[in-house]
Parts: sequence; C-alpha cells; structure tokens
Amino acid sequence: MPKIIKYDEADIKQRKRAANADIFVSESAVNDMIDHACRGASENAEVMGLLAGHVFRDEKGIYATVSKAVTSKLLSDQVSVRFDHSGMVTLFDALDDLDFDYVIVGWYHSHLGIGCFMSGTDVHTHVSSFGNSGFAIVTDPIKEEIKVFKGSDIGPKEASMVVVEDHTQMA
Repeated sequence: MPKIIKYDEADIKQRKRAANADIFVSESAVNDMIDHACRGASENAEVMGLLAGHVFRDEKGIYATVSKAVTSKLLSDQVSVRFDHSGMVTLFDALDDLDFDYVIVGWYHSHLGIGCFMSGTDVHTHVSSFGNSGFAIVTDPIKEEIKVFKGSDIGPKEASMVVVEDHTQMA
C-alpha cells in the first residue's frame, strides 16, 4: 500500500539541501512525466501519476526528493483525469516493485494547451489527498511547460524545482 505522508505526522530526517529549491526531481522521473503527458496529448487526454521519493527538513523548512513517477490505467479526457479503479492493483504493484524505501511526496498531472496552474479541481484533489503538504507537478506538453506547486495553509502555491541527474545524490 502506498505511504501518503502528512509532513506533520512524519518522522522527517534533518538534512541540509544542496541548492535553494523546494523539490529535487530525478531526470528520469521528469522524462517519464513528460513522455506520459505527450502520449496523453496525442490521444487528447490528460494524465496523472504519483511521485515517490523522500521528505527532509532543514533550517529553511520542508523539502522533498522524487526518484520515480508511477502511474496506472486512467479514465481521462481533454479536461479531466482520475485513476481507473481497475488499475489500482497495477499501481500498487508498481509502487511495491520500487527498489528503495519511499513515501508518496505528491502527484503529477497534465493540462492540454492551457498552461500550468492548479485549477479548483486540482486544488481539491491535492488537499483531499495531501492536506496542507505534498507537491503537485503540472506539465503542459502542448505549451512545453512544467511547474511545481507545494501545499500550504492557504492551498498549493508555486514552488521551485531542480532536476538532477539520476546518478547524483539528490539534495
């Protein structure tokens, strides 16, 4: 079963970040999200998935690393997306097959030609899944944009992201 973490309930390790960013994402995870979004766009459909990684704390606050982006069968069209219940076993199996201890630090999804932002539905999805914590990465393959948002007391707000090479120790 995936471990969706609420930062205030987690045993978060202290670790200084290597750069001033809110989230550090592996190059392969970014490429997987972009490839997934492009495949969805070719079918005129949004996509989504989960972000597996770690959460840390330093003197600047909470930050996260993402090693993998995981998804499964979706029900989607041009303006909406959700996991297909019939694909949940596949999603959980993919998470179980990850070769590292992880937490679900957030989710990703795409928009088609309207840019990267958190719609009202996106904010509701984020808050219902992650409360005031977690990260959301939004990509628009048509406009070739990507943005990250971090949960806060007033809802998700734009955050900063660093993409790191896969063989590099993150943050």
